[in-house]
Amino acid sequence: MNRSNNETAPQVKKIVAHPVFGEGVVVATRWDAGESQVKFRSGLCLWLPSKWLRLIVMPATTLDRISSKRLLEAFRLGVVPHQDIEHFTFGRAFEINELEQAMDKLQKGAGGVCLVEGTYGSGKTHLLEYARHMSLKKGLVTAYCELSMAETPLYRPKRVYRELIYTMRFIKDGCEYHFRDLLRMSSKIKMDDHVFLSPVIKRMKDVENIDLMSEVFWQWIEGESTKNYALDPRSPFRVRGGQRIPALYDFSTAGDFYSYLLTGISYLAHELGFGGLVCLFDEIETVTRIWDYGHYDRGLGFLEGLIMSAQNKEEMKTIDRRLIHNKVRPTPYCYHDPYIFLVLAMTPLHGFRAISHVVDAIPQKMLLRKFSKPELEVIFDHLIEVYACAYPGHQVETARKETIFNAALRQGSGELREFIKFTVEALDWLRLGTGELRSP
Repeated sequence: MNRSNNETAPQVKKIVAHPVFGEGVVVATRWDAGESQVKFRSGLCLWLPSKWLRLIVMPATTLDRISSKRLLEAFRLGVVPHQDIEHFTFGRAFEINELEQAMDKLQKGAGGVCLVEGTYGSGKTHLLEYARHMSLKKGLVTAYCELSMAETPLYRPKRVYRELIYTMRFIKDGCEYHFRDLLRMSSKIKMDDHVFLSPVIKRMKDVENIDLMSEVFWQWIEGESTKNYALDPRSPFRVRGGQRIPALYDFSTAGDFYSYLLTGISYLAHELGFGGLVCLFDEIETVTRIWDYGHYDRGLGFLEGLIMSAQNKEEMKTIDRRLIHNKVRPTPYCYHDPYIFLVLAMTPLHGFRAISHVVDAIPQKMLLRKFSKPELEVIFDHLIEVYACAYPGHQVETARKETIFNAALRQGSGELREFIKFTVEALDWLRLGTGELRSP
């Protein structure tokens, strides 16, 4: 017997978007699907005309046993492989749309800054990986740096710069290119007034050949140390001025150098037709863990200088003594009009008023909320699909699925990373514990 039009019907979980209420999950329909009951991320659960809702369709992906097992290995760590990031991103349509619009503006010549805030396990790093994937797909020059106290603290700006250069990528005609390729392509661009990049561009023809002198030159502009070459008495580059290049200092006060370099690189990227430079920083809250006040002040100054340069503040284009500049050979923080978009990810901080002025100066902010139960149900269904593809002979009863989902919900407390890890580990335990282990 058919259901009457005024009765609700079970609904396969679909993620939709409403122009006012935002994202939600359809939990039921009625009137021949003319109306849908939607559980929104804000907590509202409303009946609305289905025509007011836009279905958020996840990109189709073809799974095989190898790719699905690769996914599961990453899921056991609570992450998603970079190559699969587009196919396994859920419930972030609003954030993705905001980032995409900002990148489109960058391609039109307007940079900016976006701050992503979220608790541990909320998906900040995942969203940054998605932004990285999207930026490369759009043809933008893209770099990524995870800040850490051990390797890349903000008070060591040369290390941060070096990491960005090391991860810098862009795609042209279906091929992936690196920082050195960008500089080689820039050999025909007129740039006579940049302290560091102008000597590089002038010498591009001389460094085409792979030899030791060229490698020293590359290491210099990439932020690597060339001290060993300079101190070795047998080195042909020990003669003062032999390279005819200015020094790149490793001082904590040299943040002006590296902001100036990054904005100069963004200018080259724009002139070459790549739109500009997208820099993604994760864990920027590590600046609050610097207990030496001098280092803390300089690290915060470097971050503030980058933000203001990306916002194209006029005072960043001159040597302003109110800012932190190195005292040996100071440079402006910003080169001409920059074409740079910063995406900064951090855990919300409480009680650190000293950095509030930096965070408050960023107009575009995203607070990643925890996923609702209907959204986690959608993610759970996809996890089951991937697992079934990886282990086709293993079947999970409906009752067991319910038990695993409820346990993962309690364990994860709404945090996506813990939810995913627990679900996959529970499926592993069920498969292995029942004697159903099969050869790979």
